[in-house]
Amino acid sequence: MAPIELIKDTIPDIRFLHDLQDVVYDQEWFKTAPNFESYYMYRGLFRDENDKEKIFQNNLRYDITIITPQMLGKEFPKTLGHEHAKANGTDLSYPEIYEMLKGEGDFLIQRREGNKIVEIRAIKIRQGEKIIIPPNYAHFMLNVQDTEIIMANWFEKNAKSDYSPIKEKRGAGYFAIKSENNSINWIKNENYSAVPELKIYEAKDFNYLLEQFSISPNEPMYNLVNSIEKLDFLKNPQKYAWK
Repeated sequence: MAPIELIKDTIPDIRFLHDLQDVVYDQEWFKTAPNFESYYMYRGLFRDENDKEKIFQNNLRYDITIITPQMLGKEFPKTLGHEHAKANGTDLSYPEIYEMLKGEGDFLIQRREGNKIVEIRAIKIRQGEKIIIPPNYAHFMLNVQDTEIIMANWFEKNAKSDYSPIKEKRGAGYFAIKSENNSINWIKNENYSAVPELKIYEAKDFNYLLEQFSISPNEPMYNLVNSIEKLDFLKNPQKYAWK
């Protein structure tokens, strides 16, 4: 069974356009736009009862997100974006690992100190590629093509996501605006007191993080259910030296 087939007969949580009101760049467009379905989140997936037991016993969750190609006015489709709660007794937030199951998109990840962003990166990710979101980074997924994209992730099942810092600043440090040649025109978000220059990367540039945790960049990520101990870093980030 392919990972995408796990969503069959599963009811998703839906993010509508109006759920994204606080972070949409083109607020004039938003005023008259229909409240369409922007993306879908299928949480807590598993192939069979054996996998379910392994995943739940290890306090993990396997999710799939589908982002439609519906533009947000001038802006490419995106997720609302969030930060993760800190792991118990640590100064490190829970990390996360993603895999692109269909299509290609961009991640925007940023690390802030108070009101200012101290680091921000845009990372291109293509079908079959994976990326680990390290502790203490907020993250956003963007669909920059004209068809839907499908992402999967592993996450600590009890970890909380905090959307409030993103909503307060009306989005990430940069907005991804569609240019005349369909490329991204990155517009700085002036609601932060400081936003550094955006650095552009490919997902494969961070394969060293996958190697650190003995995760194959080529094998489907769902298969980690058969070596689930490799995902301990998602639950206990403080036990590992983050490069």
